[in-house]
Amino acid sequence: MPWLRAIILALLLTSGLYIQSVTLVEANGSIRSYEKKVIEKYVIGLGTAPPSPTIGVTHFAAFVEDKEIGVKYMDAEIQFTAVFSGLSPQEIGPYQMTNNLMDPMYYEVDIPLNKEGIWLATLVITLEEETLSPVVYEIVVKKQNPIVPILTVGTLLFFLGILTLSLRAWVKEYRKKRKIRNN
Repeated sequence: MPWLRAIILALLLTSGLYIQSVTLVEANGSIRSYEKKVIEKYVIGLGTAPPSPTIGVTHFAAFVEDKEIGVKYMDAEIQFTAVFSGLSPQEIGPYQMTNNLMDPMYYEVDIPLNKEGIWLATLVITLEEETLSPVVYEIVVKKQNPIVPILTVGTLLFFLGILTLSLRAWVKEYRKKRKIRNN
């Protein structure tokens, strides 16, 4: 039953390529690095998924940590605002960042960034009736590289071509054997 293995392999490859091509990730585990800033006695971190944001929806995650004891806060209120710093300024927000369901020490929001260039993301954090100084991060948004989707589709078509040729050869052999048995 090599044809069954070939079909299963093709389905796995197709699903793997599809899952890999999805750029919007909803889990905090996708953010590998945070830009950290120290404000008063707190460390504030902000990370993005994808790591190099492109035009479209960008996933932002933040945390608030006590600088001295290293404990992250679960009860902070974080407002997110983004301002495009180009010739035609544009402001997005404010959005309320919400706790991640899997790890409530992280706060998340998905924001559509529709212009290429430098965006200034501002976090306004309130902890137990105390509002911290606003924290500003620079986010560089680039156009998505068109080569990546083209290569992905090309690779998929290549594997589908190989699978089709293999299946065709198998069908020919199967028909030959069947014809010999019937004679």
